[in-house]
Amino acid sequence: MDELFFLKLKKRRKVNRFVRRFSFLMSLSVFCLFILICLMLFGSSFSLLRKDVFGVIFGTEWLPHQEKFGLLYFIWGSIYTTLLALIISVPISLFTAILISEYMPKKLAMNTKLIFDVLSGVSPVVYGFWGVMAIVPLTRNFIQPFLADNLHIKLFLSDNKSGFSVFSAAIVLAVMVSPLMVSISEEVLRAIPFEIRQATMSLGATKWEMVKKVLLKKGATGIVAAIILSFSRTVGETMAVLMVAGCQMSKMAISAFDPAYPLPALIANTFGETMSIPLYKSAIFLAAFILLILTLASNLFGWSILLRIEEEKS
Repeated sequence: MDELFFLKLKKRRKVNRFVRRFSFLMSLSVFCLFILICLMLFGSSFSLLRKDVFGVIFGTEWLPHQEKFGLLYFIWGSIYTTLLALIISVPISLFTAILISEYMPKKLAMNTKLIFDVLSGVSPVVYGFWGVMAIVPLTRNFIQPFLADNLHIKLFLSDNKSGFSVFSAAIVLAVMVSPLMVSISEEVLRAIPFEIRQATMSLGATKWEMVKKVLLKKGATGIVAAIILSFSRTVGETMAVLMVAGCQMSKMAISAFDPAYPLPALIANTFGETMSIPLYKSAIFLAAFILLILTLASNLFGWSILLRIEEEKS
């Protein structure tokens, strides 16, 4: 009997050891895949970087036939569009999550959350087409004239009257990422124990005071994680910005109504032309590598915020 028990125990230990090693290898393979992608992109763009690294990253001229591959306007277009989209989407998504979690009746909240879950799975091409047909005319005919006439701020003054602009792309991206942000934030708020709500309300706090001073602080880590995931999706989005951002490289976008040319749109538009010019392919791979670095930097920045929040809680 004892011998049978030890045989089973030995077998279980072998299985546990195998599962642990297999899990470690799978985790290591994901990390190795990321390193290989970085090395592939960097290696493919090294010939251009070796020639003129500062001229490429900080250059403003994109003239492939003259071997001028300035990427500064494209990098700025990606950052500008993404930040404006987050400025629009974060407050709306957060208040929507609070509304669903705390103020809506349970059945209505479930149906509303189901709609957001469906919206998060809609193809980016559909959002891009909606942006061309609805957001671009709305920007051109109503939003831009209203802001330009009433708020004489450089941010809203532009010679571009087509409606294809940073603002239109930011609106479309904000609508795209809001369902994901709402779903995660709502789950985070709903996971906070009900007893905390009862204790806060019993001390005489109003519902909004309870949300503002207790729930948002308790759920700060999850909400920041939702914003990080949304930023990662926004900065790499291709089709939506390709259809509504304007994609002009003649000048840097300063006004929200100027056209922009983000990095994903550059890669999608020009990758088929890379074979005819020697350094063109390297420039496109460098654009992809910079896009990867932007995504990695945003995630590292977000995780540093998460760690700081966790340290303050402890």
